[in-house]
This record gives sequence, C-alpha cells and structure tokens, in this order.
Amino acid sequence: MLIDYSKQTGKKITTKGDKTKFINVENIIYIKCEDYLSTIFLNNNTEIVEVKKLREFEKELSEIGFFRIRNNTIINGNYITEIDPKIQKRTVKLGDTLFIIAKSRLKSFKDWIS
Repeated sequence: MLIDYSKQTGKKITTKGDKTKFINVENIIYIKCEDYLSTIFLNNNTEIVEVKKLREFEKELSEIGFFRIRNNTIINGNYITEIDPKIQKRTVKLGDTLFIIAKSRLKSFKDWIS
C-alpha cells in the first residue's frame, strides 16, 4: 500500500472545555490512550490531552498514514525512523521512542508498510 503523506497537510481540531485548538496533522507523531483520555504527542515536544476514543482518531487518520499498532497507540508512519528485526520483528522506532507492535496487528502492519 502506497501512503501519500502529502494528505497530512490539514488541520486537526481539538476541544477542551470551551477552547478550540487547531493543530497540523503532520505534526502528530503518535497518539496514546489511557482509559478515556487520549494524549496527542507532537513533534515540538508538546502534548495535548483530549477526551476522545482512539477508535475515532483511527477513523480520521488511518487513510493519511497513521496506523494503530496496539489497542492504546496510533503512530504516524511518516515519523518511523527504524524497524528493528529483534524481538520477533515487532519493534518500531519513532525518533528515540521505541514501540512494540501487538502480535494481532503485526501482519496488518507488515502489509501496511510494504
């Protein structure tokens, strides 16, 4: 599957209370969810917390180069710096951050990156 990262040029709207914040989608490195809170990690070391299910992010972002590697994590494929064949070919690096791909998502991930 060939991914067109140029489609990441749009803005993502996040809301917190009465504030609306606009972020560039291409600045999102990964999104991690704990309970009902999703944390968006940006390339400028900023974190934005949003009350939104990861499933909703996945629907919005999967067609523009984002992949859900675990039940609680979505990564931006544009930031992958290394895929490590150790640990049963299940690790991927985004900058200095190491992620382990869930066994159940490994085949889909391999198809996605090839």
